[in-house]
Parts: sequence; C-alpha cells; structure tokens
Amino acid sequence: KKVDIVTTTTSDVNIYDYLAENGSEYSEFAKMLQKAGYSNFLNAYGSYTVFAPTNEGVKAFLQESGKTSVDAFSVQELQDIVKLHLLEDTIQTGSFTDGKLANVTMLGQYLVTGVTNVNGVSSYTINRQALVVQPNIVLSNGIIHAVDHVLKAATKTVAQTIEANADYSIFTQALKETGYYDSLNIVNNPDTTRRFLTVIAETNKALADSGITSYAALKAKYSNTGNPKNPADSLHLY
Repeated sequence: KKVDIVTTTTSDVNIYDYLAENGSEYSEFAKMLQKAGYSNFLNAYGSYTVFAPTNEGVKAFLQESGKTSVDAFSVQELQDIVKLHLLEDTIQTGSFTDGKLANVTMLGQYLVTGVTNVNGVSSYTINRQALVVQPNIVLSNGIIHAVDHVLKAATKTVAQTIEANADYSIFTQALKETGYYDSLNIVNNPDTTRRFLTVIAETNKALADSGITSYAALKAKYSNTGNPKNPADSLHLY
C-alpha cells in the first residue's frame, strides 16, 4: 500500500509568497521587494516583521515622490525604502508601546508606535505616518502588519529638526552657544551610548510665558559665567 509522506513541516506560506498571493492588496510592495532583491530571503526560513504598505499606500507614495511606478526608483532607493519596513524579529502588536520599538529596522532607524482614535475607532500608528489596517498576519517565517502608507526615513538630525522649526529659534541659538547643537548633529555616533538622544525643547512661546523673548534675555537670566560653553555655566546646565 502506498503511504503519503508529509514533506513539509507547515502549510503556512512565507512572507513574500503571502504578498504575491494577495496581489490585490500588496502587489506594489511585492514589486518593491523583488526589485530591491529582498524577495528571496523573505521567502526563506527566518523570523521577520514586515510593515507592508497596501497598494493604495504605495500609489500615494509614488504620487508624493513624483514617480509613475515602482520601476522609476533605483535598486538602492528601493532597498533603503524597504529596509525601513523590515525588522529581524517577530513582533506582534502586543509588544507595541507608546514609543520606539525595542528592535531597530534593517535601515538602522527605530520605528515609533502609538495609538490614535479617529471617529471612535482606535488604530495603531507607525512613525506617526501610517495606520495599521490589518495587524498580526502570522506566517511561517514571520509577521506582517499591513499599513496604509509607505514609511519615510528620517533625513535630519535632532539638531537640524529643531532648527528647521521657527518656533524653536531661541532654543536653537542656545543649543549653538552651549555647543550642544554639534553633539546633537551627529549621525551614527561612534559612542553608541549617545547614538539615540531625546531633547525636551522649549518653544519661543513657552519661554515668552516666563518673560524670555530673545536669546539675549535667556543668556542674561541663566548664564552666570558669561560663557555658555563652560560646563559649569548655569545656561549650559539649563
């Protein structure tokens, strides 16, 4: 009697196969993965989390980028885009916090998760750029979270981000005068303990509420040595 032998350990599909098989939702992102050269490893054994933009999300991204199709991007551009959506671990929404995920993406940037409520419906947010529209799709080599927009990588340092906002002009000048601007303007700091930093920045309005309407007024109030770069100076400490 012929005996049927089970040749696979699971009937679950891998991540790339799932995206390809559900082309009505993910065909555009599947194209990105294929052109970037990542379709093969996402179809092999491993543990991955993928934030997969829907076709509508990719189309919106193409329009914002002034591109007519995924093919208009170079391989390197697509690799950078895709790597921001990939983590080498399986992370379900139960591990999401109001803040950055514990694992870094393959691009080397952390993703920030949160929750927003729109018209009485709560949804997870990713990087404040996209909503999770279908969470926790468990597959044989990882998990997919479907998102409604393509995630965009950070292009500015903390210092540049603060400086770009006119509401922080006084605080920006204080950063420069104390020397903190330079230490906040480094990408991939070799000192890994200072690679990811948090700044509690005060707006011009917040300072004005305390009677400070210019950097000169801030310095006059807090700088006891007259040299804000001096680590012992009160403005430096402030």
